[in-house]
Amino acid sequence: MPMRPQRPVASPPSANNLVAPMQNMHLQQQQQQQPLPQRPLQQQPQHAKRVYPVNPEVASMTNPAVASQPSNKPWPHGLPPPTQPAQSPSSAAGVGYTQGPYTNTGQHLPPDLRPPQQPRPRIDPDQMPAPVQVREQDQMVFGDKFFGNCNPRYIRSTMDKIPFSKELADQSKLPLGLVVQPLAKPKKEEVPIQTIDHGEEGPVRCSRCRAYVNPWCTFIQGGSKFVCSICSHANQVPTWYFANVDMSGRRTDVDQRPELRYGTVEFQVPSDYHSSRKPAPLNYVFAIDVSGQAIRNGMTQAVCDALKQALYGPRGEGDSRLQSENRVGLITFDRSVQFYNLAPALSQAQMLVVPDINDMFLPLQEGFLVDPVESRDVIVDLLNSIPTMFKDSVRPEAVYTSAVRGGLLALQNTGGQLFVFQSCLPNYGSDALRMRDDKGLYNTDKEKQLLNPQSEAYKDLGNECVKNAMCVNTWLFPSEYIDVATIGAISSLTGGDLRYYPGFNGPRDSSKIIFQLDHDVHRETGFDGVMRIRCSDGLQVIDHYGNCHMSTYTDMDLAGIDQDKAFAAVLKHDSKLDIAKGANFQVALLYTTRSGERRVRVHNLNLSVTNQIADVFRAGDEDTAISIMLRKAIFDAHHRNRRDIHSKLTEECVNILTAYRTNCAASTSAGQLILPEAFKLLPVYVHGAVRSHALRGVGVDMNIDIRAASMKLLNSLSVYELVTSLYPRLFAVDRLTGEDGVANLKGEVKLPPMTRVSYERLNTKGAYLLDTGSDLYFWLGSKVPSEFLEQVFNVSRLDQVDINMSTLPILDNSLSERINDIARQLQSERARCLQLRIVRQDMDALEFAFSTWMTEDRNAEVQTYVDFMCVLHRKIQDEMKKNSNY
Repeated sequence: MPMRPQRPVASPPSANNLVAPMQNMHLQQQQQQQPLPQRPLQQQPQHAKRVYPVNPEVASMTNPAVASQPSNKPWPHGLPPPTQPAQSPSSAAGVGYTQGPYTNTGQHLPPDLRPPQQPRPRIDPDQMPAPVQVREQDQMVFGDKFFGNCNPRYIRSTMDKIPFSKELADQSKLPLGLVVQPLAKPKKEEVPIQTIDHGEEGPVRCSRCRAYVNPWCTFIQGGSKFVCSICSHANQVPTWYFANVDMSGRRTDVDQRPELRYGTVEFQVPSDYHSSRKPAPLNYVFAIDVSGQAIRNGMTQAVCDALKQALYGPRGEGDSRLQSENRVGLITFDRSVQFYNLAPALSQAQMLVVPDINDMFLPLQEGFLVDPVESRDVIVDLLNSIPTMFKDSVRPEAVYTSAVRGGLLALQNTGGQLFVFQSCLPNYGSDALRMRDDKGLYNTDKEKQLLNPQSEAYKDLGNECVKNAMCVNTWLFPSEYIDVATIGAISSLTGGDLRYYPGFNGPRDSSKIIFQLDHDVHRETGFDGVMRIRCSDGLQVIDHYGNCHMSTYTDMDLAGIDQDKAFAAVLKHDSKLDIAKGANFQVALLYTTRSGERRVRVHNLNLSVTNQIADVFRAGDEDTAISIMLRKAIFDAHHRNRRDIHSKLTEECVNILTAYRTNCAASTSAGQLILPEAFKLLPVYVHGAVRSHALRGVGVDMNIDIRAASMKLLNSLSVYELVTSLYPRLFAVDRLTGEDGVANLKGEVKLPPMTRVSYERLNTKGAYLLDTGSDLYFWLGSKVPSEFLEQVFNVSRLDQVDINMSTLPILDNSLSERINDIARQLQSERARCLQLRIVRQDMDALEFAFSTWMTEDRNAEVQTYVDFMCVLHRKIQDEMKKNSNY
């Protein structure tokens, strides 16, 4: 049974039924002497002038004359004033464009990335496939449907029809793998996951491969045996589990056995499944930096305020939002570590200082981990007092690893979650890090050294945390280099988050911390986990990617696991598959719940097997494919040159499209760009990946910490979060119509139609919301009507809009309410806080950051999306010629 049905494919005019009409794009040759027909001036829309993320240092070096000219533009893109004479069309950045960003800067792309120029093909950018149309179509067709197996939210495969042999898989050039999100958040209307308790017997499992009984097992010999769906071994059914079968082989009690009906279930398990420690409810320790830097930038105050709200609601005035069985402990640290006795009998917390950070110990046995209900007053009073207690601190040191070891001492018997809030580079003690950021190494073969930890002590500490089931969540608030690559290693190994907030400003950014900490504390969370992915005979898992520790080549040790984390597994054939049986996959996560119950969550997936390459391409999943391709690229970035990774991603995309062209559309003309329907967005996703912070190397907004933080983030994102980060969602909100911005009976707000992400699409009279996954940009055109400003911002002129607002005002009119509801809906679909950022065209420096998210535009390292498609087309043609197909 397929995981989900395929998108409907329109029948093309050609005989090949895999070629969609939209993709049947013939590159018509055009004489340059013939000008394009121009519309009357009054009919041409006023689009926004492009803002290109060009490094001004490079621009000034390549063209000193340009650099010396005055410019009143606020963003640092290094472009000259618009009074420059227009260049000839032949110098345009891309095919079909007459306004090139590097016409005046003199910057050039590498030869292999330059689009063909002579003669210039004429391409309509609207014909290029974009996620805009596909996402809207998918939402209409698939949005409220469930397709059997486990929900695709838990497991997604790069293809829903598995090649029956290694040769066929190699022929397709497609990555074969799964993306797994075992604790993904279900929708409210979905049936809750069934929990099954078989008592001391435990769940029924295969005696050979240890897979759990599931709906794809078959019962034989009158129900006395079952055939494992994974290894096909015939197992004896335990006496207590026996039931007769009907004529079709269906058990008579199947309706009373959720594990035989549902693709996802949870088993409560006996003590045999316990780890080295007895299961206990989840405990939390919060370690707060109180060094001079943390006090000055407002981090300490913001974290204390956020922690009060996460534990006790707004302003810390409510009841405990954690259960009484969950315990809470507090640590502060600078060059020493301070523990706090929070016993409920005390009138105020007692501080105990451990000055010797190289020999950490827990200075109290009782009163550190406390019931948040009983000790509410003591905890709230301490959080109110911490910023005042350390307000005069001038110590520049903050000992990160000592704080981690302090939390480990407190949680070593039970496991749990540690949140560490750090503001500066750990520069004191035996684990002090040196300042190694060297811009001279950027974009060289030695840059990869900066992406690997500079000290093995951090890896060793991370492994120790895994052994003791302590998940470390690291929150960084630096004003300069902090070595994310080294500090973040502990969180990556333990399954935790790395939250990175450079240039943090307390008054401006505190709302983001409040939202994010509340989400992280209260999302579905487990700990002390082990996950294994099993697959049918003929397939094996060869690689794992994600925030985890691999104790063996099959088991992923998860000190912590939550609803936001996803993992990728790469598969390969070791023998041929049986087309009649299909391919089965089972993901089993053994973990301890927040309340202290030991459970196994099991996800099952059955996919059909094919011996036709056309079926492989037709049943592909481009979103999952790019998720695995990007994770591989991020892994390679620690060992290979970044430009080589760019080339490898492009080459993989070319190989996939060439394989389709060769095997499924060989009869078409060489001048046609033919894309498989299921992978027509792969080029734009590869283009977005190369532009991402994880792989981009040029720009004033880039440094090695930003790159390392982005790599760690993308390595843990779900498929949905990842692809919407590569190609963000852009909505025009100045012309809402019909039901746009109106909630349905489920409370879900209808979003307006999406707009392609390019400055060419922005109207100077318009207003747009851009959801990047971490920020919500509100772009206002320079000629936006005053009526719009009055209804949304309660001002009449653009220069009166407060660009520092953290939330939109709620005014008494329909437009204001709709836009606010749209913003809330966008936030509800994201795991990270969408911080509001107001951008006024030609007025705010923030427009440069906004421009870096225009995925279809060119930047200092990557050509436009249209040009990238031309490059791909040329490379595909070259590959076809090599294979003597033309």
